[in-house]
Amino acid sequence: MRIILFTLVLNLLFLFSAVLLAKEHNLKMVISQGRAVIQSNDLQLAKKRALDEALYLASLQGGAKIDGYSSIDEKTSLKENLLVRPSSQIVDFKVLDESNDETHFTIKIQAAVFHGPDDIDCDIKKKINLSYLKPKFIVSSKLPAWTNGLPSVISQSIFLNLQSLNKINLINKNSFYVDTNKVNKISHELDYESLTENSIRIKNGEYSVISEIKLDFAKSRLHRFSNEILFYIKLNLYKGPNYNFVDSFSYNFSLDLGNETGYPHIDGFYKASKEKIIDLTKLSLSKFHYRLLDKLSCMPLESEVVLRNNQILVDLGTNQGLSNGKVGLVSTTKNMDYSTTDWSVLTVISANRDYSILEPLNPKIKGGELEGKIIRFMN
Repeated sequence: MRIILFTLVLNLLFLFSAVLLAKEHNLKMVISQGRAVIQSNDLQLAKKRALDEALYLASLQGGAKIDGYSSIDEKTSLKENLLVRPSSQIVDFKVLDESNDETHFTIKIQAAVFHGPDDIDCDIKKKINLSYLKPKFIVSSKLPAWTNGLPSVISQSIFLNLQSLNKINLINKNSFYVDTNKVNKISHELDYESLTENSIRIKNGEYSVISEIKLDFAKSRLHRFSNEILFYIKLNLYKGPNYNFVDSFSYNFSLDLGNETGYPHIDGFYKASKEKIIDLTKLSLSKFHYRLLDKLSCMPLESEVVLRNNQILVDLGTNQGLSNGKVGLVSTTKNMDYSTTDWSVLTVISANRDYSILEPLNPKIKGGELEGKIIRFMN
Protein backbone atom coordinates (compact mmCIF):
# COMPACT_ATOMS: atom_id res chain seq x y z
CA MET A 1 0.00 0.00 0.00
CA ARG A 2 2.82 2.40 0.88
CA ILE A 3 4.57 1.63 -2.40
CA ILE A 4 1.40 2.39 -4.37
CA LEU A 5 0.88 5.66 -2.44
CA PHE A 6 4.52 6.65 -2.98
CA THR A 7 4.21 5.93 -6.72
CA LEU A 8 1.05 8.04 -6.98
CA VAL A 9 2.73 10.96 -5.19
CA LEU A 10 5.71 10.78 -7.56
CA ASN A 11 3.42 10.75 -10.59
CA LEU A 12 1.49 13.77 -9.29
CA LEU A 13 4.73 15.66 -8.66
CA PHE A 14 5.93 14.79 -12.16
CA LEU A 15 2.69 16.01 -13.76
CA PHE A 16 2.75 19.20 -11.68
CA SER A 17 6.34 19.86 -12.73
CA ALA A 18 5.46 19.24 -16.36
CA VAL A 19 2.66 21.81 -16.15
CA LEU A 20 5.01 24.37 -14.61
CA LEU A 21 7.62 23.73 -17.28
CA ALA A 22 5.05 24.09 -20.03
CA LYS A 23 3.99 27.45 -18.64
CA GLU A 24 7.58 28.69 -18.77
CA HIS A 25 7.68 28.38 -22.56
CA ASN A 26 6.71 31.82 -23.83
CA LEU A 27 7.69 35.10 -25.40
CA LYS A 28 7.64 38.19 -23.28
CA MET A 29 8.57 41.84 -23.65
CA VAL A 30 11.06 43.21 -21.12
CA ILE A 31 12.82 46.52 -20.53
CA SER A 32 16.41 46.67 -19.34
CA GLN A 33 19.21 49.20 -18.99
CA GLY A 34 22.94 48.87 -19.53
CA ARG A 35 25.74 51.16 -18.39
CA ALA A 36 29.42 51.29 -19.37
CA VAL A 37 32.46 53.42 -18.55
CA ILE A 38 33.70 55.77 -21.28
CA GLN A 39 37.39 55.10 -21.82
CA SER A 40 39.64 57.36 -23.90
CA ASN A 41 36.57 59.33 -25.05
CA ASP A 42 35.49 56.35 -27.17
CA LEU A 43 31.68 56.75 -27.17
CA GLN A 44 31.09 54.00 -29.73
CA LEU A 45 32.91 51.38 -27.63
CA ALA A 46 31.10 52.52 -24.49
CA LYS A 47 27.77 52.35 -26.32
CA LYS A 48 28.51 48.82 -27.50
CA ARG A 49 29.42 47.66 -24.00
CA ALA A 50 26.32 49.32 -22.52
CA LEU A 51 24.15 47.63 -25.15
CA ASP A 52 25.79 44.26 -24.45
CA GLU A 53 25.00 44.67 -20.76
CA ALA A 54 21.39 45.69 -21.46
CA LEU A 55 20.89 42.67 -23.74
CA TYR A 56 22.42 40.33 -21.16
CA LEU A 57 20.21 41.68 -18.37
CA ALA A 58 17.16 41.44 -20.62
CA SER A 59 17.89 37.79 -21.41
CA LEU A 60 18.24 37.06 -17.69
CA GLN A 61 14.72 38.40 -17.16
CA GLY A 62 13.53 35.57 -19.37
CA GLY A 63 15.09 33.02 -17.02
CA ALA A 64 18.53 32.01 -15.82
CA LYS A 65 20.55 28.85 -15.32
CA ILE A 66 22.78 28.86 -12.27
CA ASP A 67 25.65 26.38 -12.01
CA GLY A 68 27.77 26.05 -8.90
CA TYR A 69 31.13 24.46 -8.31
CA SER A 70 33.89 24.47 -5.68
CA SER A 71 37.64 25.03 -6.12
CA ILE A 72 40.72 24.84 -3.89
CA ASP A 73 43.77 27.07 -4.35
CA GLU A 74 47.38 26.33 -3.40
CA LYS A 75 46.66 27.49 0.16
CA THR A 76 43.91 24.85 0.40
CA SER A 77 41.27 27.57 0.65
CA LEU A 78 37.84 26.41 -0.49
CA LYS A 79 35.96 28.74 -2.83
CA GLU A 80 32.34 28.48 -3.90
CA ASN A 81 31.73 29.70 -7.45
CA LEU A 82 28.44 30.53 -9.18
CA LEU A 83 27.99 30.78 -12.93
CA VAL A 84 24.85 32.58 -14.06
CA ARG A 85 23.73 32.06 -17.68
CA PRO A 86 20.55 33.11 -19.48
CA SER A 87 18.11 30.29 -20.28
CA SER A 88 16.34 32.36 -22.91
CA GLN A 89 17.24 34.18 -26.10
CA ILE A 90 16.52 37.67 -27.39
CA VAL A 91 14.83 37.50 -30.77
CA ASP A 92 14.43 41.27 -31.34
CA PHE A 93 14.90 44.59 -29.56
CA LYS A 94 14.70 48.35 -29.98
CA VAL A 95 16.53 51.21 -28.27
CA LEU A 96 14.22 53.34 -26.12
CA ASP A 97 16.75 55.86 -24.86
CA GLU A 98 20.47 56.50 -24.75
CA SER A 99 22.51 59.14 -22.95
CA ASN A 100 25.96 59.82 -21.59
CA ASP A 101 27.73 62.01 -19.09
CA GLU A 102 31.43 62.63 -18.57
CA THR A 103 32.15 59.12 -17.32
CA HIS A 104 29.43 56.68 -18.40
CA PHE A 105 27.23 55.79 -21.36
CA THR A 106 23.70 54.53 -20.56
CA ILE A 107 21.29 52.78 -22.93
CA LYS A 108 17.73 51.59 -22.34
CA ILE A 109 16.11 48.93 -24.54
CA GLN A 110 12.89 46.99 -24.98
CA ALA A 111 13.52 43.37 -25.93
CA ALA A 112 11.47 40.35 -26.95
CA VAL A 113 12.75 37.42 -24.90
CA PHE A 114 11.90 33.91 -26.03
CA HIS A 115 12.14 31.08 -23.53
CA GLY A 116 11.73 27.46 -24.61
CA PRO A 117 10.50 26.30 -28.02
CA ASP A 118 8.63 23.17 -26.92
CA ASP A 119 4.85 23.18 -26.92
CA ILE A 120 4.60 26.96 -27.33
CA ASP A 121 1.68 26.52 -29.70
CA CYS A 122 -0.47 24.37 -27.40
CA ASP A 123 -3.10 26.50 -25.73
CA ILE A 124 -6.50 25.10 -24.79
CA LYS A 125 -7.75 28.63 -24.02
CA LYS A 126 -7.28 30.10 -27.48
CA LYS A 127 -10.23 30.81 -29.75
CA ILE A 128 -10.88 28.06 -32.31
CA ASN A 129 -13.35 28.54 -35.16
CA LEU A 130 -14.38 25.20 -36.66
CA SER A 131 -16.90 24.66 -39.47
CA TYR A 132 -18.69 21.32 -39.67
CA LEU A 133 -19.23 20.50 -43.35
CA LYS A 134 -21.45 17.93 -45.07
CA PRO A 135 -20.22 14.38 -44.38
CA LYS A 136 -19.49 11.68 -46.95
CA PHE A 137 -20.96 8.22 -46.32
CA ILE A 138 -21.33 4.75 -47.79
CA VAL A 139 -23.73 2.06 -46.50
CA SER A 140 -23.45 -1.56 -47.59
CA SER A 141 -26.51 -2.98 -49.37
CA LYS A 142 -26.13 -6.14 -47.27
CA LEU A 143 -27.15 -4.28 -44.12
CA PRO A 144 -30.79 -3.89 -43.02
CA ALA A 145 -32.61 -1.01 -44.74
CA TRP A 146 -32.98 0.98 -41.52
CA THR A 147 -29.17 1.36 -41.24
CA ASN A 148 -29.29 3.90 -44.09
CA GLY A 149 -30.26 6.42 -41.43
CA LEU A 150 -27.26 5.65 -39.21
CA PRO A 151 -24.80 8.03 -40.98
CA SER A 152 -27.07 10.96 -40.08
CA VAL A 153 -27.16 9.75 -36.46
CA ILE A 154 -23.37 9.44 -36.39
CA SER A 155 -22.84 12.86 -37.99
CA GLN A 156 -25.25 14.54 -35.60
CA SER A 157 -23.64 12.82 -32.62
CA ILE A 158 -20.17 14.01 -33.64
CA PHE A 159 -21.50 17.54 -34.17
CA LEU A 160 -23.19 17.66 -30.75
CA ASN A 161 -20.08 16.31 -29.04
CA LEU A 162 -17.94 19.00 -30.66
CA GLN A 163 -20.55 21.63 -29.83
CA SER A 164 -20.35 20.70 -26.15
CA LEU A 165 -16.70 21.84 -26.05
CA ASN A 166 -16.67 25.46 -24.91
CA LYS A 167 -13.14 25.87 -26.33
CA ILE A 168 -14.47 25.49 -29.89
CA ASN A 169 -16.75 27.89 -31.74
CA LEU A 170 -18.53 25.34 -33.92
CA ILE A 171 -20.32 26.56 -37.07
CA ASN A 172 -22.90 24.25 -38.63
CA LYS A 173 -22.37 24.08 -42.40
CA ASN A 174 -23.74 20.57 -42.65
CA SER A 175 -25.71 21.40 -45.82
CA PHE A 176 -22.61 22.48 -47.80
CA TYR A 177 -20.65 19.85 -49.68
CA VAL A 178 -17.01 20.65 -50.42
CA ASP A 179 -14.75 18.67 -52.72
CA THR A 180 -11.38 19.58 -51.22
CA ASN A 181 -9.58 18.32 -54.33
CA LYS A 182 -11.30 20.90 -56.55
CA VAL A 183 -11.13 24.02 -54.40
CA ASN A 184 -10.02 27.18 -56.18
CA LYS A 185 -6.90 28.42 -54.43
CA ILE A 186 -7.48 31.79 -52.74
CA SER A 187 -4.64 34.29 -52.35
CA HIS A 188 -3.85 36.39 -49.29
CA GLU A 189 -4.82 39.61 -51.12
CA LEU A 190 -6.49 41.88 -48.58
CA ASP A 191 -8.82 43.73 -50.93
CA TYR A 192 -12.26 45.12 -50.07
CA GLU A 193 -14.11 42.04 -51.27
CA SER A 194 -12.08 39.58 -49.21
CA LEU A 195 -12.34 41.71 -46.08
CA THR A 196 -16.11 42.24 -46.27
CA GLU A 197 -17.07 38.86 -47.71
CA ASN A 198 -19.76 37.09 -45.71
CA SER A 199 -19.95 33.85 -47.68
CA ILE A 200 -19.67 30.27 -46.59
CA ARG A 201 -15.95 30.06 -47.25
CA ILE A 202 -13.57 29.36 -44.42
CA LYS A 203 -11.36 32.32 -43.50
CA ASN A 204 -7.65 32.17 -42.84
CA GLY A 205 -6.87 31.05 -39.29
CA GLU A 206 -10.06 28.98 -39.18
CA TYR A 207 -10.64 25.24 -39.64
CA SER A 208 -13.16 22.84 -41.13
CA VAL A 209 -13.91 19.17 -40.60
CA ILE A 210 -15.45 16.66 -42.98
CA SER A 211 -16.67 13.29 -41.70
CA GLU A 212 -16.29 10.14 -43.77
CA ILE A 213 -18.65 7.37 -42.62
CA LYS A 214 -18.65 3.84 -44.01
CA LEU A 215 -20.94 1.07 -42.74
CA ASP A 216 -20.26 -2.52 -43.81
CA PHE A 217 -21.69 -5.95 -43.18
CA ALA A 218 -19.76 -8.89 -41.70
CA LYS A 219 -20.31 -12.26 -40.12
CA SER A 220 -19.70 -12.18 -36.41
CA ARG A 221 -16.46 -13.43 -34.95
CA LEU A 222 -18.47 -15.15 -32.19
CA HIS A 223 -20.26 -17.76 -34.33
CA ARG A 224 -21.45 -18.20 -37.89
CA PHE A 225 -25.11 -17.47 -37.10
CA SER A 226 -24.48 -13.92 -35.89
CA ASN A 227 -24.08 -10.75 -37.99
CA GLU A 228 -22.16 -7.56 -37.32
CA ILE A 229 -22.24 -4.00 -38.53
CA LEU A 230 -18.75 -2.54 -39.07
CA PHE A 231 -18.22 1.18 -38.52
CA TYR A 232 -15.36 3.00 -40.29
CA ILE A 233 -15.38 6.65 -39.24
CA LYS A 234 -12.81 9.27 -40.19
CA LEU A 235 -12.63 12.98 -39.37
CA ASN A 236 -10.59 14.98 -41.89
CA LEU A 237 -9.35 18.33 -40.58
CA TYR A 238 -8.59 21.21 -42.97
CA LYS A 239 -7.15 24.68 -42.48
CA GLY A 240 -8.07 27.96 -44.12
CA PRO A 241 -9.95 28.90 -47.31
CA ASN A 242 -7.83 26.59 -49.48
CA TYR A 243 -8.75 23.57 -47.35
CA ASN A 244 -5.15 22.63 -46.66
CA PHE A 245 -5.13 19.15 -45.15
CA VAL A 246 -4.00 19.10 -41.51
CA ASP A 247 -4.68 15.62 -40.13
CA SER A 248 -7.05 12.67 -40.19
CA PHE A 249 -8.56 10.85 -37.20
CA SER A 250 -9.89 7.33 -37.72
CA TYR A 251 -12.07 5.25 -35.43
CA ASN A 252 -13.29 1.74 -36.27
CA PHE A 253 -15.60 -0.46 -34.21
CA SER A 254 -18.32 -3.08 -34.65
CA LEU A 255 -21.70 -3.85 -33.12
CA ASP A 256 -23.56 -7.15 -33.03
CA LEU A 257 -26.81 -7.19 -35.04
CA GLY A 258 -27.98 -10.48 -33.59
CA ASN A 259 -28.50 -14.06 -34.79
CA GLU A 260 -29.73 -15.26 -38.16
CA THR A 261 -30.40 -18.97 -37.73
CA GLY A 262 -33.43 -19.23 -40.00
CA TYR A 263 -35.74 -19.83 -37.04
CA PRO A 264 -37.79 -16.61 -36.58
CA HIS A 265 -38.67 -17.24 -32.92
CA ILE A 266 -34.97 -17.67 -32.02
CA ASP A 267 -33.75 -14.79 -34.22
CA GLY A 268 -36.40 -12.44 -32.83
CA PHE A 269 -35.32 -13.21 -29.26
CA TYR A 270 -31.60 -12.52 -29.87
CA LYS A 271 -31.94 -9.75 -32.47
CA ALA A 272 -30.50 -6.34 -31.51
CA SER A 273 -33.12 -3.60 -31.82
CA LYS A 274 -32.64 -0.45 -33.88
CA GLU A 275 -32.86 1.71 -30.74
CA LYS A 276 -30.17 -0.34 -29.00
CA ILE A 277 -27.80 -0.06 -31.98
CA ILE A 278 -28.30 3.72 -32.09
CA ASP A 279 -27.64 4.06 -28.34
CA LEU A 280 -24.50 1.92 -28.56
CA THR A 281 -23.29 3.91 -31.58
CA LYS A 282 -23.62 7.21 -29.71
CA LEU A 283 -21.88 5.73 -26.69
CA SER A 284 -19.00 4.49 -28.85
CA LEU A 285 -18.49 8.02 -30.19
CA SER A 286 -18.58 9.78 -26.82
CA LYS A 287 -14.81 10.36 -26.59
CA PHE A 288 -13.79 10.46 -30.24
CA HIS A 289 -14.03 14.27 -30.59
CA TYR A 290 -11.33 14.89 -27.95
CA ARG A 291 -8.69 13.76 -30.43
CA LEU A 292 -9.69 16.61 -32.69
CA LEU A 293 -9.61 19.09 -29.80
CA ASP A 294 -6.07 18.04 -28.84
CA LYS A 295 -4.89 18.68 -32.38
CA LEU A 296 -6.61 22.05 -32.69
CA SER A 297 -5.26 23.22 -29.34
CA CYS A 298 -1.71 22.79 -30.63
CA MET A 299 -2.22 24.39 -34.06
CA PRO A 300 -0.30 27.65 -34.43
CA LEU A 301 -2.08 30.84 -35.46
CA GLU A 302 -0.11 32.00 -38.47
CA SER A 303 -0.52 33.73 -41.81
CA GLU A 304 1.30 35.55 -44.58
CA VAL A 305 2.38 39.16 -44.05
CA VAL A 306 0.94 41.62 -46.56
CA LEU A 307 2.01 45.24 -47.24
CA ARG A 308 -0.81 47.59 -48.33
CA ASN A 309 -0.62 51.41 -48.41
CA ASN A 310 2.57 51.30 -46.31
CA GLN A 311 0.77 49.31 -43.61
CA ILE A 312 1.80 45.83 -42.49
CA LEU A 313 -1.32 43.66 -42.52
CA VAL A 314 -2.32 40.09 -41.82
CA ASP A 315 -5.64 38.45 -42.69
CA LEU A 316 -6.33 37.42 -39.10
CA GLY A 317 -8.41 39.42 -36.65
CA THR A 318 -10.60 39.27 -33.58
CA ASN A 319 -12.69 36.51 -35.19
CA GLN A 320 -9.59 34.33 -35.23
CA GLY A 321 -8.40 35.26 -31.71
CA LEU A 322 -6.11 38.26 -32.29
CA SER A 323 -6.28 41.37 -30.16
CA ASN A 324 -4.31 44.57 -29.70
CA GLY A 325 -0.91 43.87 -28.19
CA LYS A 326 -0.68 40.28 -29.48
CA VAL A 327 2.90 39.42 -30.40
CA GLY A 328 4.05 37.42 -33.41
CA LEU A 329 7.36 36.15 -34.75
CA VAL A 330 8.49 36.38 -38.36
CA SER A 331 11.48 34.44 -39.62
CA THR A 332 13.09 36.07 -42.63
CA THR A 333 14.32 32.62 -43.64
CA LYS A 334 10.77 31.14 -43.53
CA ASN A 335 12.04 28.66 -40.94
CA MET A 336 9.37 28.24 -38.25
CA ASP A 337 11.08 25.59 -36.13
CA TYR A 338 12.59 28.23 -33.80
CA SER A 339 16.15 27.10 -34.54
CA THR A 340 17.07 30.26 -36.44
CA THR A 341 18.20 33.52 -34.83
CA ASP A 342 17.01 35.68 -37.73
CA TRP A 343 13.72 36.89 -36.28
CA SER A 344 11.57 39.98 -36.36
CA VAL A 345 8.94 40.65 -33.73
CA LEU A 346 5.66 42.33 -34.67
CA THR A 347 2.84 43.54 -32.44
CA VAL A 348 -0.84 43.97 -33.29
CA ILE A 349 -1.70 47.67 -33.02
CA SER A 350 -5.19 47.48 -34.52
CA ALA A 351 -7.24 44.26 -34.58
CA ASN A 352 -10.36 44.24 -36.77
CA ARG A 353 -12.82 41.42 -37.38
CA ASP A 354 -10.84 39.55 -40.04
CA TYR A 355 -7.61 41.50 -40.45
CA SER A 356 -5.09 43.30 -38.26
CA ILE A 357 -2.50 46.05 -38.60
CA LEU A 358 0.96 45.20 -37.27
CA GLU A 359 3.97 47.18 -36.14
CA PRO A 360 7.55 45.87 -35.91
CA LEU A 361 9.34 46.11 -32.58
CA ASN A 362 12.48 47.28 -34.34
CA PRO A 363 11.65 50.51 -36.24
CA LYS A 364 14.49 49.83 -38.66
CA ILE A 365 12.57 46.85 -40.08
CA LYS A 366 10.56 47.88 -43.13
CA GLY A 367 7.35 46.27 -44.32
CA GLY A 368 8.87 45.42 -47.68
CA GLU A 369 11.37 43.14 -45.95
CA LEU A 370 8.54 41.18 -44.31
CA GLU A 371 6.01 40.94 -47.13
CA GLY A 372 5.30 37.35 -48.10
CA LYS A 373 6.90 35.98 -44.93
CA ILE A 374 4.92 33.85 -42.46
CA ILE A 375 4.13 35.30 -39.05
CA ARG A 376 3.29 33.00 -36.15
CA PHE A 377 1.53 34.49 -33.15
CA MET A 378 2.39 33.46 -29.63
CA ASN A 379 -0.36 31.94 -27.48
